Amino acid sequence: MEDKRQFRWFKDEACDRCGECFIQCPVLNLGENEAREEIEALINGDIEKSKAFRLCSTCNLCDFICPKEANPYELILENFNEYEKQHGLPCLAKLVFPNEPENIWSGLRGLMAEDELSLVGTWERNLNNPNKQILLTGFYINLVPYLAKCSVLDELRPVTVGSESFWGCGGDINKLGLTGLTEQIIELVQGQFTRIGVEKVVCFMQAEAAMLSEILPKMYGADFKFEAVPLDYWIWDQIDKGNISIVRKLNMRTTVHDNCLSRYLGGESHNTVRKIVEATGCEIVEMEHNRSGALCCGWGSTVPTLYGANSGNLFNSLLYLLYSLYRRLQEAESTRAEVMVTNCPACYIFLSLIAEVTNSRIKIYHPVELVEMAAGKSWTTRNQARAWDILSITTNLIIKWLTSGDQRKRFFPKSLETSSPQRLPECPPEDARRIELLSRFLKGPLVQNPLSRNLIACSTKLLIAGYRKRMALK
Repeated sequence: MEDKRQFRWFKDEACDRCGECFIQCPVLNLGENEAREEIEALINGDIEKSKAFRLCSTCNLCDFICPKEANPYELILENFNEYEKQHGLPCLAKLVFPNEPENIWSGLRGLMAEDELSLVGTWERNLNNPNKQILLTGFYINLVPYLAKCSVLDELRPVTVGSESFWGCGGDINKLGLTGLTEQIIELVQGQFTRIGVEKVVCFMQAEAAMLSEILPKMYGADFKFEAVPLDYWIWDQIDKGNISIVRKLNMRTTVHDNCLSRYLGGESHNTVRKIVEATGCEIVEMEHNRSGALCCGWGSTVPTLYGANSGNLFNSLLYLLYSLYRRLQEAESTRAEVMVTNCPACYIFLSLIAEVTNSRIKIYHPVELVEMAAGKSWTTRNQARAWDILSITTNLIIKWLTSGDQRKRFFPKSLETSSPQRLPECPPEDARRIELLSRFLKGPLVQNPLSRNLIACSTKLLIAGYRKRMALK
């Protein structure tokens, strides 16, 4: 008799195959029989039959839906893990690997303004300064460091630390199912923060607060010697105590995008970000999928495209990303909101990207920007220009994928040096030059004019519509 498959997190004995997790999944929306078959396929490792394996946006909602607490999301992660061990990952994944030269941060450094580069350099140097409380900038805030220039964060500025080499406290890597690498990240974070005597970590990324305080301890048994809380909590506390004065009401119709890891921490982040938005004088209108039932912004939808039969096709990955981003954007647009607010810098920049390439009327803001403006401070956001920078880096990856056979080969992640955070590798000179030229072109007058912007928007929407029809997606 064949041995029963063993799982690290999925509770096979608890699962009664009811299929409720995939019936209520906002991406799959399966019928009862199909949902039951989906569970069986994943349990048996029959990934060719699994829709979740190729469409899961890694939003983790299925774990919260499951009436038996069997951890169906972790079942998907375990299948990702097994596939990666055998086949590795395609080039697109290198964007979120800060030890690969093609990573998104190295590519962006050549496009950043001096004030942003100075900030990032200061955060890296602060990593070695003893502090009981720190503001951890996080993985994706280092794509948009200008957010940390908001004056309402002045009190935290001297203790702000961060480096891409903390790997977002394992957020993306855990979503990829890379358990060994996630364990190395735990060791790195624990060691560094112990050395500088940290007792409290205020996380610019709410997702990293969830990783440090709940996910890594629960899944991996991490025993961190510090408390981790989202920046939202600190901001609201400062508003509530009168330390941040709201001197003008913004009076904007606003909808809130809740990031995928906001379901953790008891969902308190949902309430906190809404209290902040309301304090700035904005009216909140909810999207169809909100709070614990929110859709992924779309960035997490790249994960399943890295696995399975079609995972070597970069265009398939990018089309599913565009489709997923646009689906969320359309939900926001349907509320007639002027503004979409999200406290996740990753959601913030990628939703800004889809808003730009579809010429959306809706503006994307981080809560700290709203507070800065409501506090009467002058503020000019940079997310629209930064979205075109991200597109430049992505376009460079496409060019390399089309012209280099090496870029179409899969790679296996390297082990980490866990004794201390490592510096980013330099962006290859040829890539840096091409990215700079692409950025100048995309942000120049040939593209940034009404006719070109409308053509780009129409083309993008047609691509998404064609992909949706071909894949029979909602």
